[in-house]
Amino acid sequence: MVFMDAKDIRNCTEIVKKELLKNNVNVGNDILNKITLDVMNISYSKGGDYSNKVMQSFAETYVEEGFYKKFIE
Repeated sequence: MVFMDAKDIRNCTEIVKKELLKNNVNVGNDILNKITLDVMNISYSKGGDYSNKVMQSFAETYVEEGFYKKFIE
């Protein structure tokens, strides 16, 4: 998380939003931002970067496993 910038956050937000919508999950910007930062933190903690490929992989698993639900329940 230390090395992320605004561009990384924007790119990851778009990826997370698309993954959520593919699973019929629609959230507001506040929740979307929380989910995005959570996905980015997981990537960072696992040694991943913020590339589109890595973010796509983490976001897919994150949504499939329902980890986002902690922010909407």
